[in-house]
Amino acid sequence: MTTSTDRPPLHPLFLDLSHRAVLVVGGGNVGVRKTREFLECGAKVRVVSPLFHPAFTPLEGQFQKTERTWLPGDESGCRLVVAATSDPATNRAIYAICSQRGILCNVTDVPELCDWQAAAVARSGRTQVAISTSGGAPSLASHARRELEDWLSDGFSELVEIFAKLRVESKHLLAGPEREHFWKTLPAAELLEDLRREGALACENKIRSLLSSHISATNSDATTPKFGRVVLVGAGPGHPDLITRLGLKVLGRATALVYDRLVSEELLRAVPTSCQMHPVGKTGFGKSHGQDDINALIVELAKAGHLVVRLKGGDSFVFGRGGEEIEACEAAGIPVEIVPGVSASLAVPAWHGIPITHRGLSRSFAVVSGFHADGTEAKIPDVETVIVMMPLHSVDSVKRRFLEAGWEASTPCAAIQAGTTPDEAILFSTLHAIDSDLAASGLHSPLMVVVGKVVGWSSLHRPQTDRILTRGRGGLAG
Repeated sequence: MTTSTDRPPLHPLFLDLSHRAVLVVGGGNVGVRKTREFLECGAKVRVVSPLFHPAFTPLEGQFQKTERTWLPGDESGCRLVVAATSDPATNRAIYAICSQRGILCNVTDVPELCDWQAAAVARSGRTQVAISTSGGAPSLASHARRELEDWLSDGFSELVEIFAKLRVESKHLLAGPEREHFWKTLPAAELLEDLRREGALACENKIRSLLSSHISATNSDATTPKFGRVVLVGAGPGHPDLITRLGLKVLGRATALVYDRLVSEELLRAVPTSCQMHPVGKTGFGKSHGQDDINALIVELAKAGHLVVRLKGGDSFVFGRGGEEIEACEAAGIPVEIVPGVSASLAVPAWHGIPITHRGLSRSFAVVSGFHADGTEAKIPDVETVIVMMPLHSVDSVKRRFLEAGWEASTPCAAIQAGTTPDEAILFSTLHAIDSDLAASGLHSPLMVVVGKVVGWSSLHRPQTDRILTRGRGGLAG
């Protein structure tokens, strides 16, 4: 049987239980709580139990009360069932019958016998936010609910009401795609701050003004192409928390996302649900999307009126070919904005405790690629630390070029795979042995190699840096 720890995540849903039958089996504390929750949602609740807790008394007349033990067939016609009796065998029997009949059942405090699990729900007005720990820590879910209730009551629920009101009022003023584009690209965070600072009326008037301007621009000249725009966003080295705040804000307003294969799934979930998703991942020495095809795609999407976010790992201008994408947009008359990213070339070594510069060891550094775009070998620059990007298939050539440039064979090296991601791994070696050590290690792309005395410093201080480095969500940044 699948345990709660190895189950995939639950799929969150908001069910319409209004005037729909729900069965609660058990008249204790849990039964009271579940009955109240279902009644709040407008459900037609049946409760079956030989005994009823006194807390049911205020609810008399609001639910169907059956004072006996459960019998097969009580679940007929119900949308959901809660089994909350004190007898585990009875609870299992209820679950078995519900499974046979395709009725979703929840056996309280037995996660493996739960087709659905109740979430802690923060409510304010029409807004609901549900929090689930998949049954692992319900008290923490309740804590999160209280925190979210404070946040929702601090203007957000008012903003929801303003949006809902104006969406209805303006529905006939814009065609479907234009209407969706307007509401999806409004600066929600800025409007929330306006509401908190200046009040709901001022915020509403600002949205009305933005709507009026949008309608005027849409109707001014139907024959004129109405281009969108392109924003080049650097996603950082891999860890989803290492994107910039501005980059995350732009993702939340995208109507079309063009993204690389190294972008984390968490960042892909940061875009609106209506956003068009276009994966254009490149794989070294493998099947890839050509840069010309990517350029054509972002131009085509922008011409269709989208706010196109071109999301790529690291920074768009560090081996990201962002300049070529800007040239393509300029040639097509598409406006472009740039949101810099945290470059993997510097962030990944730092993440693993390798200082790119260090007094007495390195006063200069360079970031190079194993090969140029035309296939020629990149020269090794005259610096003290070199970061070689994506050298997996050319490490023997890279090693030879370092030695030909006069570097000592004993120079420390570090090969880092997928830095800052769950797949990260690091290998310490020397120029003399880096090719053979890397071949034996099984490390794969994405990969970088750091060469220089600073790698030796890091290796010597490894126990210390392992203890103090903030990695993942369990450290200081968690």
